[in-house]
Amino acid sequence: MNYIESVDWIENRNIPLGEFTTDNIKALLEVFNKPQDKLKIIHITGTNGKGSVASFIANSLKENNFSVGKFTSPYITNIREEIKIDNEEISEECFAKLASEIRRKVEELDEKKIFVSGFEILTSLAYIFFAREKVDFAVMEVGMGGRVDATNVMEKSIPVFCHISLDHANILGNTLGKIAREKGGIIKENSHVFSYPQEKEAGEVLRKISSDKNSTFDEFKENEVEILKSNEFGNKFNFRNYKDVEIDLIGEHQALNASLALMVLDFLKTEYNLNEEKIKLGLKNAKNIGRIECLSKNPLIVIDGSHNLDSIERIEESIRKFKYNKLILGFSLLKDKDHDKILRKIENISDKIILTEIDNDRFTEVDVLVNEFKKISKKEIYAVKNREKAVEKTLELAEEGDMILWCGSLYLIKDIRKIILEKLN
Repeated sequence: MNYIESVDWIENRNIPLGEFTTDNIKALLEVFNKPQDKLKIIHITGTNGKGSVASFIANSLKENNFSVGKFTSPYITNIREEIKIDNEEISEECFAKLASEIRRKVEELDEKKIFVSGFEILTSLAYIFFAREKVDFAVMEVGMGGRVDATNVMEKSIPVFCHISLDHANILGNTLGKIAREKGGIIKENSHVFSYPQEKEAGEVLRKISSDKNSTFDEFKENEVEILKSNEFGNKFNFRNYKDVEIDLIGEHQALNASLALMVLDFLKTEYNLNEEKIKLGLKNAKNIGRIECLSKNPLIVIDGSHNLDSIERIEESIRKFKYNKLILGFSLLKDKDHDKILRKIENISDKIILTEIDNDRFTEVDVLVNEFKKISKKEIYAVKNREKAVEKTLELAEEGDMILWCGSLYLIKDIRKIILEKLN
């Protein structure tokens, strides 16, 4: 297969649906001699912040001259963005070669009625690539949940928990405790567990699992993070013995995400002789596209892949860092989200609302979104099903000094970002 054929095969890999387990991906990786167990893995889960924390950690280790593989999802620009070593995407040639090699084994497993999904194939490709390239660390972001996620196939790891909130309730459970239990499934025996400040219910579950697995549990408190400056250019803060830490990611919650990364890096500091200034430089240079990302200052255009109530609440805080007159909101939402609460939050900060549809099986029809918004809002609402025309409508409505904000789903932002950059160029 060439590169385009490889991507098409992975993204359109249709398999019989059944119970979620890690059995099938383990069977595939067994064929490749368990590459995941040859890696030093930092395993990151949580509801929001995974991509940022992965970037902070990977970047800081890279600045300290370690080779670092990073696996994140979903992608914003192209599928190779999900698999990087030292911030360089896997090449098209290498991707296609590995995918072709994996396909032969997948088809052999198909004959045995062992069906491996597209995401499991992509995860396997990352593990095989990182092991063959002999990276010093592999920073692996969980796709969803944790316990039965495709990434959760290693014998040992450093488990890292970002903020846990209600999301994917139809799959992970309808309480924080149930969701934390699913995410806590990444904790292995005798691990060192690191956690963002969690709600009481989630924190208690993670502590219990850690105790049952003879693992230490390290969670920081929000008041340990002293914000010195927070604006549209990023944050400056103190955390424990780290002073005057600067990050370019916008929003005070990113200082908390960076503090979680610092806990992990501080744990590794002695064994791997990490330099504090290089750690700070790694944090400063970390990027996370599609998350409170400013694409243009005139006109002011910001995009964010917020997709649940918790991340929408973070947007409220983050956009206050920008100066603008009116906020022109471009928005859409998947069906399986808490529509009422999210719509009320996002309506509160917007002046004019442009609704469109997401290129995903779980998309919400634009007419449904319009009706939902009209029940709670008397603001100007425009329904534009075509995403490119929806972007054009936001540009048309924005006057001098206004801000355009696009949010609602990473699947939406993937398309919107491309459309906006093409128009700006």
